[in-house]
Amino acid sequence: MTMAVEESGFSIFAAKGWSGEVDTHSTRKWAGEQAEAAFLNKATSLGLSVSKPWGDSERYDFVVDAGRRMLRVQVKSTAYQHDGRCRYSINALCHAALYTEDEIDFLAVYIVPLDLWYIIPVKACLNRKSLRFYPKATTLRSRYEKYREAWWRLQSKEVAKRG
Repeated sequence: MTMAVEESGFSIFAAKGWSGEVDTHSTRKWAGEQAEAAFLNKATSLGLSVSKPWGDSERYDFVVDAGRRMLRVQVKSTAYQHDGRCRYSINALCHAALYTEDEIDFLAVYIVPLDLWYIIPVKACLNRKSLRFYPKATTLRSRYEKYREAWWRLQSKEVAKRG
């Protein structure tokens, strides 16, 4: 995954080796679309079967075929480090409403500057308005570190056997 940082914001190139410039926009919607493209690229490169629902009315961004189950995944991203303490955070809600187990199965959180993913079951973050991540900290460990790059949680047994 290649990432370019510019004065006006950031761009994520969805495909490795993609040459050329991608326009940067400073809107949250644009950043979300770039994170979704990065998720699609990463998930499919790992052999996952991913579908995108029509429109944006659902509380999830993607459906991942995990064999006997279809998993609903909401993608979130952040590019901003808080307080210079190697802390990144995301809002774990949509339109001021918390996600529930009836709406999504996983949050896929992308830490853009580090090209790092957390694949978090929604059960692990119920009733939390925001999630904090400390990927560079050596002494302080986030409760979500066990979900770092945990793509296996989205795999069917068949995909896991191939990998």
